[in-house]
Amino acid sequence: MIAPYVDLKGKNHESLFRFASNDSELFSESKSTEILEKSRDPLKFRFCGYSIWLDICGSEEGGDYYSCIDAIAEKFGLEPIQGHVTVIYGMTHLTDEEVRRTFREELMPRFVKERRNWPSLKPVGVLSDVELDGVRGGMMDMAWSEISFSNSDEHESCVDLVHQIFYGSAKYREGIWRPHASLAYDNPHSSPLSLFETMKVVAKYPSLLCSAVHVRGISLVKTEGYVTEWKVIDYFSF
Repeated sequence: MIAPYVDLKGKNHESLFRFASNDSELFSESKSTEILEKSRDPLKFRFCGYSIWLDICGSEEGGDYYSCIDAIAEKFGLEPIQGHVTVIYGMTHLTDEEVRRTFREELMPRFVKERRNWPSLKPVGVLSDVELDGVRGGMMDMAWSEISFSNSDEHESCVDLVHQIFYGSAKYREGIWRPHASLAYDNPHSSPLSLFETMKVVAKYPSLLCSAVHVRGISLVKTEGYVTEWKVIDYFSF
């Protein structure tokens, strides 16, 4: 059995994450913002498998990234998501026991030894878009907004290592890594999640676009089912 990993501040890894909820307390620290939608239907898309996420500074409660997610959710009538930067999404080729063991016994020691940390992420803009499953290579039915980051050879090397550990080879990667911090998800049809309105909220948190973002750690997440069913399985910090 894998014991919960404790970060540098002595907190259980599950305490570092919040999960989408209807609890109004999630909006308590959001800065005042115009509310465009009273309530949207929860995202209907069902995700799959296990995913590897980066934990970035500001995603903790009270941080600018965390607060921006809350503010956008409040403005558009959405459920707030757990902030994250995806490295791998939807692994289904490993059992629960295998993916846990690989994360704890292979990724954790190898990454810390060979890379020591994940290079900081430099923000380059904000994106709002819609993806439809089966349309122009789309795999999901959703609208979303994100903070986009630049990529580098150093980042690519880190992503290759993660793929080698979980897939046995980096050849399973599809194209270059497109790093981004998700801000909100919505159903694709008639979504109010526009770039203009998203930018109006992001502008209230200038740190999100004005400086490089430090990566604090890596988490293993079970992303099976709806957003509200996601669960952080394990975590290690740098």
